[in-house]
Amino acid sequence: MSGSNGAHQSMRTRANAHFGFIDQLRGVAILLVLLCHCTLSFPLAFSFDLYDPLRFLGQVFAGKISPVEVIDFLCFYPCRAGWSGVAVFFVVSGFCIHLSYSQSGKPDLTGFYIRRFFRIYPAFFLAVLVFGLWFPYSRLDFDQWQNWVRLFAHLFLCNNLSELLVGISAAYWTIPVEAQLYLLFPVLLWLVHRYSFGRALWIVGIIQFSLQITTALAFGLYRLPPFWLTASPLYYWFSWSIGAAVCDAYLKGKPSPLRNVSPWLWLIAGVATSGFAAHEFSFAFFALATASLIARRLSSESIQESPSLFGRFLRVTGTYSYSIYLIHQPIIVAVTATYKQAFAGLENNRWAMFFAALSSWLIIFPVAAVLYYLVERPSISLGKHLLRAFSQRLNQRSFGAIARPANVLSK
Repeated sequence: MSGSNGAHQSMRTRANAHFGFIDQLRGVAILLVLLCHCTLSFPLAFSFDLYDPLRFLGQVFAGKISPVEVIDFLCFYPCRAGWSGVAVFFVVSGFCIHLSYSQSGKPDLTGFYIRRFFRIYPAFFLAVLVFGLWFPYSRLDFDQWQNWVRLFAHLFLCNNLSELLVGISAAYWTIPVEAQLYLLFPVLLWLVHRYSFGRALWIVGIIQFSLQITTALAFGLYRLPPFWLTASPLYYWFSWSIGAAVCDAYLKGKPSPLRNVSPWLWLIAGVATSGFAAHEFSFAFFALATASLIARRLSSESIQESPSLFGRFLRVTGTYSYSIYLIHQPIIVAVTATYKQAFAGLENNRWAMFFAALSSWLIIFPVAAVLYYLVERPSISLGKHLLRAFSQRLNQRSFGAIARPANVLSK
């Protein structure tokens, strides 16, 4: 029994640890996403080249591409591949969700969902209202009834069900996917309880890759599959769950099998398969690279934050990453539109457009910091306060129910 208690106490100690490198990973992820969205204002033909590197390579060998275009492609393709930051976010989310769920002595789903709601929804709710109703470059035109549907789809976290519901900010499709993965979390826990984490990963992996293989076979390299499929939580279930699996191995003091494969191997596989239109396989490979990196860092002797200046910058950026994610795309659109109005013909210069979009960081970062301190942190604290009040009320009711029969017997 004492050994069991010791193991349980060790798990709780591990669960309550804070990892600076996780915040740094968030910082890397949001910077990747930001760089990707800085390339969205490129001329259409060049954007198609960035989305389809295999076709571009064929044109190079056919002699249809100038050396200048090749240089631009080599410079901007890593930026366009910044969508892989979403895969990093999903793995980190799975890791942190399992860590948060395991932090209490007796984990319960009620407390878990209360904490999650106050962690993501208030800031998202405010961003939807500001950018959907007020901000000039993203607000919806409510003369069209479809925009009312889009607004309420965002507010009820179901704007990933159809491409017709996309609006306000294209980046917002990941928020409902995250929320729906939270709803799938008890299913993952049940699979782990019934089998093991390894077998649970096989099950969710079969589900995810079956959908992705079907997508690849049905739509090939160049056709985009239905949005309701590629924005489904099942499409990313394995990629999200491997973060939880790495966390579970760490909590139990066991080495994760993912640390045995170099992150570089998964990264190369992700780049090699990124030519598919819906990133059917590359997303999972980038997620595996992230999970392998986390597993290796957890197994190293020291998991403390890097003392370098850049490491501290990444950690602060990671701390604000959710707020940055919520506000960055409409602000990029506004800044680039302002530049184009001020400088005629700017949109024809790729480098000028890229740096114009990148300069929006000077606005995004401080605004995100304000959103974090005025909305995110207070809403997290409110969630914890309500959860404590709820727990105390339940304990008082339980104590009263026990005390009443004792009083009756004493009479």
